[in-house]
Amino acid sequence: MELSDTYIEELESRVKAYEEMISDMAAPIIPSIIPQTILVPITGVLLGERFEKIRIKILRYIHKNEVNTAIIDFTDITVDRLENISLTELSHQIEQLTESIKLMGVQPCYVGLTPEMTKEIVLSGIKIKANIYSTFQSALKQLMKDKNIVMTIKDK
Repeated sequence: MELSDTYIEELESRVKAYEEMISDMAAPIIPSIIPQTILVPITGVLLGERFEKIRIKILRYIHKNEVNTAIIDFTDITVDRLENISLTELSHQIEQLTESIKLMGVQPCYVGLTPEMTKEIVLSGIKIKANIYSTFQSALKQLMKDKNIVMTIKDK
């Protein structure tokens, strides 16, 4: 019986490690081609506790790295991807994330908000004090313009 309990504990430990690895992969932090800018695409099913982990992960990254803009991408998050979190609660979570990032001296930007999310944010009276763009591409174009970055194509 002792061996069985040990084996079960080992399996539970492995499952927890795999869950953490999957959670990390579902919200990677990607340095952008624009200096001091990161992209955080949020994918998969979104739970309240998972959103909190994402917030902590972003803040720790900002603390350890030279970042002045964080682009949070919600393109993959639709109403059916929300689990145990309402649109109203998600709106509050986004507001808290925005304020947390700003307190770290970083400008938050959001992309890919769905019409349902946008409607709920407006109806809840929450004011998101961040730049919001429809797509990642439009956010990058604006950031390049703001930072006077021009991309040129070199002939071979």
